[in-house]
This record gives sequence, structure tokens and C-alpha cells, in this order.
Amino acid sequence: MKKQLYLFVFLISSLAFSQSKERISLHLFDLPSGITIEEFQKDLDKANNIYEKNGFGVNKYKVYQVNSDDQAKEHRYMWLSTWSDDAEYKKAHAEEIDDFWVNYFTPKYEKMLDEHIYRKFFSVK
Repeated sequence: MKKQLYLFVFLISSLAFSQSKERISLHLFDLPSGITIEEFQKDLDKANNIYEKNGFGVNKYKVYQVNSDDQAKEHRYMWLSTWSDDAEYKKAHAEEIDDFWVNYFTPKYEKMLDEHIYRKFFSVK
């Protein structure tokens, strides 16, 4: 009986601790001069299409902006992605999407990426 109790506790604790935690990637940024929010969204839609094609769902990246009357002078835009867990995020960054980031997106938005705020958040529960 004691062995069964230990086994039960072990199984419950391993299930509890192996639960995936949702991951959110958050980017706060300002647009580079000469780039409109519409152009930026179209560029992120290229990434969204790659993720969708590879089975990671639609609109992984969403873009937000503060209201025009907001007093914030910096970081007026945000792009956000939500993943079921960190493992899904890592799996989603295969060769095709890495090629997009390295050879297209990063060179085009290098200054913005140098100055933006990036955070990974994981759900508490």
C-alpha cells in the first residue's frame, strides 16, 4: 500500500509539474521612419502565413497601437504572440521562419529591433 501511495503521489506531482505554461512574446516599439503601421502589419502577416502553413494557427502575431491622443512619446506600438508553451514556440521556429527573420525582417527593422522592448511572459497557473 505504501508503494502504491508513493507511486500515486509521484504520478500526480509529475502531471502537475509537467503542465505546459502558455507563453506570450511581447514587443514594444516605435516604427522606423518611412514605415507605416500597414506595411509593418503586412510584414508580420508574412510570418503569420508561414506559421499557418506549418500548422501553428492563424494570426500568431498581432499588432496594437496606442490611441492617437495618448501622451506616450515612445513605444507606441506593440506586437504580441501567444504560444501554448515554450516548446511550441521553439518548434515553430524552424528553418523557413528563421530564414524570414534573419534575411528579411531583421535587416529591414534592425534599428527598431535594437531599441524595442522584448519580454517573454509565462502564465502563472
